[in-house]
Amino acid sequence: VFPEAAHCLCTYHMTHNLRKHFRIHTAEVKEAFVAAARAYTVEEYNKHMSDIEKLNPRVTPFLEGIGIHKWARVHCPNNRFFTMTSNAAETINSAIRDVRDLPITTLLESLRALQQKWNVANRDEAKSTFTTLTKKAHRMLEENYKFASILS
Repeated sequence: VFPEAAHCLCTYHMTHNLRKHFRIHTAEVKEAFVAAARAYTVEEYNKHMSDIEKLNPRVTPFLEGIGIHKWARVHCPNNRFFTMTSNAAETINSAIRDVRDLPITTLLESLRALQQKWNVANRDEAKSTFTTLTKKAHRMLEENYKFASILS
C-alpha cells in the first residue's frame, strides 16, 4: 500500500524472539539488544552490539539477518523518535477515546489537532535540550555531582 514507507519491527516482540531462540544470558542479551535498538549514535550502537557478541555470538548474525534498519533507531531511514514498540496503537486509542464515535471528519480533525499538539510539545522539549542525555540520565548526573561535591 505504501511502498516508500519504512517497515520497522517492534523491539518488544523481538526480545521475545531472542528469548525463544537464545536461552544463554537472556537477561543480559535482552538488555544489550534494547540498548542497541534505542541507540542514537553509531558508536553507542556498536558498543551494545559488541556486548551482545561477547554474551552470545549467535545472536548478532540473527539480528543482522533480520535487517538492522528495521529495528535499530540509528540505522532506520526514518525518524522513529520514541516509537520503538507497537504500543502506538494503544496510545492513539486511549487518546481518542472521547472522539471515537464522532463523524469521520470530526474524528480526523481531532486526530490532526492531537498530532499537532504532540509535535509542538516534542519540538519545544527538543529546543530546550542541550545534551544528548535523556532527562533521567541528566538528573542522575546532577544528583551524583551534588553528592560528589559534598564528599570533597
